[in-house]
Amino acid sequence: MINTNPTEKSLSIVKSAFREYYFKHSKNIEAPLRIEEREFGYMQFGSGMVRHIVFRNVGEILAVLVRDIPSDVYCSNAYYVFPSYPMQEKQWKGADLIFDIDSKDLCLSCEPTHSYFICINCGKISESKSEICLSCNTRRINRTSIPCNKCIHTLKKEVERLIDLLSGDLGIKEDAIQIYFSGNNGFHVHISDTEFHKLGSQARADIVGYLMGNSVMVESIGVRKGPEGFFIKFPKSGLAYGWRKRIACELGISQSSILKLSKMVQQKGGYDEFRTELIKTVRDLGVRIDPHVTIDIHRVFRMAGTLNSKSGLTKKRCHDLKSFDPLNDACLLGDKEIDMEIKARVKLRLKGQIFNLKKQNTRLPMYAAVYLICKGLASAN
Repeated sequence: MINTNPTEKSLSIVKSAFREYYFKHSKNIEAPLRIEEREFGYMQFGSGMVRHIVFRNVGEILAVLVRDIPSDVYCSNAYYVFPSYPMQEKQWKGADLIFDIDSKDLCLSCEPTHSYFICINCGKISESKSEICLSCNTRRINRTSIPCNKCIHTLKKEVERLIDLLSGDLGIKEDAIQIYFSGNNGFHVHISDTEFHKLGSQARADIVGYLMGNSVMVESIGVRKGPEGFFIKFPKSGLAYGWRKRIACELGISQSSILKLSKMVQQKGGYDEFRTELIKTVRDLGVRIDPHVTIDIHRVFRMAGTLNSKSGLTKKRCHDLKSFDPLNDACLLGDKEIDMEIKARVKLRLKGQIFNLKKQNTRLPMYAAVYLICKGLASAN
């Protein structure tokens, strides 16, 4: 939902923009496979979640979007015998394998330069991290962020790394991998390969652990603890695949590099010190995904083609990740100008336009006005 409590006029503008979007861009809505076996739900502006809904086709979904103008629309990753029943009675049949890569998990150095801390109680905005509102002394603080070019570039690199691991190590064909911009600050990667549908939470946790590099041991590349500290014994199956190959490339070693690897271990201080360093290296090489998202076999995900109320941007399919620009390609609201009050210094890029705003009253195109209202950084005059 929107990051703060918007004024009635601001909320009216957002709802109007969302209604117009669903009228004009209905072709963007992607009906998921096996639609009748999915649970759907949606958030309402200023209200809670409506769940356990079943749709038979995309036409029924569009009717609800235009009639109710939800703030956010969700669809289960799971397939159920009875998707409209309470959770304990749905009878799980399987679930899509989905990964979430979000900028908040990347710990980027640029993040503090474009983050804001907004008091839910009084609306006071701080550009520096704050646990307590200096105006009303409450701890109800929301953090919001406007992604910069570095954020987007790093997110895309992380998606590329994930796809490399999925296709190269797990053997998933690239045509079974669909990439979506989440509509805010991240990407969702959906796997349509039915081989993974029946996997339970533990099996998915194992996949996540592998992708993040959590289970790699120094013994896998031949470093073993011995009575005199350590010794090198490369695995018989070699260093030519998976994490072994990845680590070997990073360290610049091969199956014949016993002396070189031995010197590396000695320089680090021995087995334990080298092990600590290798764990850090592997985690840097692994993919930074949200593990809870992938492990959950009953999760609901934002529906492709719908709007994200944290930004007013669309969850959009990326057919060409390298050329995809989320702040342009997923910014699909109209250009009608709106009188706005800007609550903080803001610099953003949307639809190819650069906005460098100060605390002031100004006129903005609808897409930028909605974006800033959703972020909690502006309100309608």
